[in-house]
Amino acid sequence: MSGPPYDPYDIALLASELTTNAVRAATALHPWPDDIRPISVEVAVTDRYLHLAVSDPDPEPLSARQMGGLLAENGRGLVIIDQHALAWWPTYTEHGKTVHVIVPASGIILTAAEPAELRGPR
Repeated sequence: MSGPPYDPYDIALLASELTTNAVRAATALHPWPDDIRPISVEVAVTDRYLHLAVSDPDPEPLSARQMGGLLAENGRGLVIIDQHALAWWPTYTEHGKTVHVIVPASGIILTAAEPAELRGPR
């Protein structure tokens, strides 16, 4: 394999979309001070995949996917995630949610079991 295992622009785009959604969810719940945003971003990188997880304090389920047009200012985030990630899913707790995204490394084809193992038991 030549070149980087992940396209940095794709990863930055995914992180930006998920983080923007998390900030909006946190802001909608409470007018947090400017220096506090109760979100977290975690990245785990292996030689086979990148796992991005973004958490926010809103425990409400994700809204139905909106199909925003190319010039729409809202509603394109999940469409972008679908285009650039192999798999994504939310997990919920009493105090918030986390959206997980899996991106395979360049030239790697993940088995169906690999993303399922990351999701854990359902």
